[in-house]
Amino acid sequence: MAGGGDSNEMNPFISYVDLFASIILVLLLFILIMFVNVGYYIQFNTKNKAEQEQTQTELEKYKEQSVAAQAKKEEEQKKTEPVPLFAKMDNNNTTPVQGGEVEGNTLSKKSEQYAQAEFKEQEMIIAFKNNEYFLNKEITTQVTDFMDSTLKKNPDALFYISVNDSKKLISSTQTKQVSLGRILSLKNALEKVPALQNKIKLNYKQAESLNYDYGYLKIDVK
Repeated sequence: MAGGGDSNEMNPFISYVDLFASIILVLLLFILIMFVNVGYYIQFNTKNKAEQEQTQTELEKYKEQSVAAQAKKEEEQKKTEPVPLFAKMDNNNTTPVQGGEVEGNTLSKKSEQYAQAEFKEQEMIIAFKNNEYFLNKEITTQVTDFMDSTLKKNPDALFYISVNDSKKLISSTQTKQVSLGRILSLKNALEKVPALQNKIKLNYKQAESLNYDYGYLKIDVK
């Protein structure tokens, strides 16, 4: 009876061991799934990053090729385009104009087509009668004599030359270039006289509008 009674006693630890083992298996499965997801996520991000870097590299390469092609195209166009008769003057006054070349604030002649003009000493105006801008020797001499006489009276005098545009030119660009050529050609001619070097100043602003259809140059003494 005693032996039978011992064999029928319950062991409470068996169910707890089974439950604990089941929990461990579930945890292991959860950890395994988590590692699989993390690995897939890392692999996916690495692949995307590599694709983005490749795409960015290709875009930069394409941009460089486009810029190089555009620069080559512009260079070829510059070589094939004819030089315009009148070119726009930049701020440094270094663009060629009709009949000569601008160098700094000077104008060097390539071909001389003298303007018809008259020097009015009392008004200190050179009035033009056509649209050319190289003044002949007679007008230049008159202006030089006037300035020389002024310097004898006032050695510190400075001569400011301003210009008024011709009204007989349709193109505004051509009008500005003619005016610029006139003021620079006169400055060149006058500065050949040693006494007038560093005495000539240019005023590119428009002089007051007087009744001269072909424009004029105004000389002010200060």
